[in-house]
Amino acid sequence: MRRQLKKLVFVEPKSTHLHVYTRVAIPRLGSVLLGTIMRNKGYDVRVYIEDIHPIDMAEVMSADLVAISAITSTAPQSYRLADKVREAGIVAVMGGTHVTFLPDEALGHADYVVKGEGEFAFQELVDAIQSGEGFEKIQNLSFLKDGKTIHNTERPKIPNLDVNPIPDYGLITGWKPGGVVSIATSRGCPFSCTFCSVPGMYGHAFRTHSLDRVLEELRIHRDDLYTFFADDIFTANKKRVKELLGRMIEARLTPMWGAQVRTETVDDPELLQLMRDSNCFNVYVGFESINPRTLKLFQKKQDLAKIERSIERFHTHGIKIHGMFVVGSDEDDLETLDATATFAKKHDIDSIQFMILTPIPGSPDWDTIYAKGSKYVINDNWSLYDGHHVVHQPRRISPYELQMGAIKAMQKFYSWGGITRRLLKGDVYYATIRYWGKKMIRDWWKDEENRAHVQWLRDRLYSDAPAIGGRAPQRVGIPEVLLKDKVGQLLQTFLTELGVKVVPLAERLHASAEDALARAKESVDCLVMPIVKRAEQGKEEFYAQLAAAVDTLQARFGKLPKVSFPLLGDQGPIFEPFAKIGLLVTNNLDRIRLAYRKAGVTEGLWEAA
Repeated sequence: MRRQLKKLVFVEPKSTHLHVYTRVAIPRLGSVLLGTIMRNKGYDVRVYIEDIHPIDMAEVMSADLVAISAITSTAPQSYRLADKVREAGIVAVMGGTHVTFLPDEALGHADYVVKGEGEFAFQELVDAIQSGEGFEKIQNLSFLKDGKTIHNTERPKIPNLDVNPIPDYGLITGWKPGGVVSIATSRGCPFSCTFCSVPGMYGHAFRTHSLDRVLEELRIHRDDLYTFFADDIFTANKKRVKELLGRMIEARLTPMWGAQVRTETVDDPELLQLMRDSNCFNVYVGFESINPRTLKLFQKKQDLAKIERSIERFHTHGIKIHGMFVVGSDEDDLETLDATATFAKKHDIDSIQFMILTPIPGSPDWDTIYAKGSKYVINDNWSLYDGHHVVHQPRRISPYELQMGAIKAMQKFYSWGGITRRLLKGDVYYATIRYWGKKMIRDWWKDEENRAHVQWLRDRLYSDAPAIGGRAPQRVGIPEVLLKDKVGQLLQTFLTELGVKVVPLAERLHASAEDALARAKESVDCLVMPIVKRAEQGKEEFYAQLAAAVDTLQARFGKLPKVSFPLLGDQGPIFEPFAKIGLLVTNNLDRIRLAYRKAGVTEGLWEAA
């Protein structure tokens, strides 16, 4: 079916929650670039980036086609908008990182999904809609045909980025020249950090714009206050970036600028000198963690010495640092969060963000752990997948403690003391940034959904506490079959560390077992009832015996208080189920955590700290 398309509206919804960049919008380039391409082809184009200007729904609903860009945290509002558009008979197209990796989900709301790099696919899609044919030939496109989902083949990544025009910021509704602009000089990241979706979206191959093209774009924006080089890793090719910076200096195109870089940038003295001389104001450095085990887990290929050296050398060259940390890995504990804030203050990092580890679709973590195992995912509300809400189950800390620990670490850094010290140095800009950070945390707590999320996490942790009527158990019954497993042995040692007597309960009801159960019923304060969340391959017989034991104990022990103990599969013990049982004994989480660590060392699951 042919459709005439004249007016195209591009929309980039904003996150519904506060984050560290709420005050300073650094626009993403996808929508404005596509808008520029289609304007150059003769279409009537509007671009709405909601972080810059509210969306005019009357304008949106007057379009022939609406293209919506979604990252994971904006997926719900993007889907709601797509629903309204499609219900009005307007063509709804979705693109962006989230729908690239979950196109089937997006097709529940949109007519078409453009995956990955969309510049060519989108143009071909518009042509196909107008001609009414050719959809099957468009690489990177997903769509529905006769009720069946069609996922076309992946398109090779664009080798020469100069085929794309310079994005026209004038297309953005509400755009005011003189502020912050984004300029991309390259795409792709050669690294493989496990929490990141960039390589999945843009590939590992490093592809570039020509330096002449970059300089032309800088000339267009020479009157703007600040330029953010929107490369995944700006200094990935040091030889190229040194040539670029040298030509910027020669051409006197040296606005204040910033970019994402890695710690090894400082190992090249010539590069650092050129960064300073070309007016580099700040760098966004993915330190990620000060925990060596976490850095190894993330495949970050850096250590604490590199992090400290980079801070010292950037500061020596007068370059400010925005330190980016990811907290809540399987190797982090509560002390890691506080130590990270202390580290940031000690080394006088200018601004920081503590992003809570989040299983973003498209990241290696999502593919290898979360999507397949699902043991970590505790919340599927995409709007909370913004790095400021805990949506997964870490191994060494409960989700509630991680949420509160991340907030407290931010509060420790963004304090009145830090603001005052910046003012005394005459650094009004970063004093303001730190004030905004402090205010952001205060405003975060005012949000009803945020408070509800924290309460939900707390309730998860403390949910079993009322099960025994507020009386701390002295003797806890555990199915005997569970105590033959490593997790059960850890639980027994953990409870012993807390001063609790563990009573093994036989799973088979022969005569002697009946007598044992009768005696246990009189002497046990409560039962621990294992729940199999995900059966581990090769242990089917064990889980069958466990299920039979649980059924028997449920039937025989009547109203005796019972607490659940989920078994989460083959990834090793998880702290939260132990903490929930520990809270029956004591409300001192520090004591519970110490008992858990000691039990782990005793059972040989990890080394002593």
